Amino acid sequence: MKNFVYIVETSFLLLGTIIGSGFVSGREIVSFFGGNIGFYALFAGLLFFLTTYLLLSLGGSYGTLEESSRVLFRRAHKTVNGAVALCLFAVVASSLVITDSMMNTLFGIDKRIPAASLITLLLAAAVSRKGIEGVKKLNFIIVPLMLIFTLVFLFVKGNFDFGTANYPAKSNVLSVSFYVGFNMFLSAAVIIRAGRDDKSCNLAVSAITAVVSAALIVLIYGAVNYEGVNAAEADLPLAAIFASSAFMSAAFGAVLYAGALTTVICSYYPLRVAAVKKSRMFAPTLALGVFLFSRIGVKIIVGVVYPAAGVLGVIYFCYAGALFAYKKRTMGKIKNKKSFQEVQNAEKKEKQDSETFRRGLQ
Repeated sequence: MKNFVYIVETSFLLLGTIIGSGFVSGREIVSFFGGNIGFYALFAGLLFFLTTYLLLSLGGSYGTLEESSRVLFRRAHKTVNGAVALCLFAVVASSLVITDSMMNTLFGIDKRIPAASLITLLLAAAVSRKGIEGVKKLNFIIVPLMLIFTLVFLFVKGNFDFGTANYPAKSNVLSVSFYVGFNMFLSAAVIIRAGRDDKSCNLAVSAITAVVSAALIVLIYGAVNYEGVNAAEADLPLAAIFASSAFMSAAFGAVLYAGALTTVICSYYPLRVAAVKKSRMFAPTLALGVFLFSRIGVKIIVGVVYPAAGVLGVIYFCYAGALFAYKKRTMGKIKNKKSFQEVQNAEKKEKQDSETFRRGLQ
């Protein structure tokens, strides 16, 4: 029963980090997928599966992003952790701006009034104080509702075109790789912390995440592609499709906000953990800094940080995956060749090194 609860909660946590407002609105799908959707959705699903499994396995072995980076990247671990932190900072800032723009698009609220972003930031700070379990519980409530409403609305609308893109679109293996790398690199800190040393559970969570993500990519693409270029060029393609119904428009607005909220919370949480480790006074400083940075505007933030995060993500997963596999294989050979006592001593030393590193962070 415990394993089942872990699989369900962690799957929703991961889906909450991946399926944000950019994904569920159709904006990211239109930008990265076009034509031959079956192949590219399957390819994206495979990449989501592999990267999710790697991050959960790292969590089971090392517990946190900081510790896994220390072991795998050694002298470069501070650079890796710093890159992740900067990208998370940018994601929180851009997502806050998106909530203001969302309220403007859907309800006509002046986006220069940062009411939505301030409320979202306060909610993220409050949930983050509850730790990873608080983040899991919130996603356990929000993500299923977000998925159900999106699927119901898509099928109520009922029009899909899975053929050649009816809008200017380019999609290839490299762009899809960067898209998945970007999403998962920004989710690394949360997913690693949620991982456990249980291969079957990690495989189940990875499979659920991959299947749901790939299926949604296909359905959202089909719905937007059926409507054509007008929907594809809208800031929020699915919102434009549902705009014909006042109820669906308002309800989908709530879905989009839920997507933005889960993105902000999942990205803000590891930043707050790192800030509090330095000093509790850093927590309000972090919140203020993110809010002020968000005022730069989403186009500048997304245009600079997101492509860089995609490239960093691909590099990170290729290197970390290869090194982690090598380390596991090496440890397996040691256990086969050395005595039980020698293995125990090696494992004890690694745990002592990890504990020393954690105390250094505190």
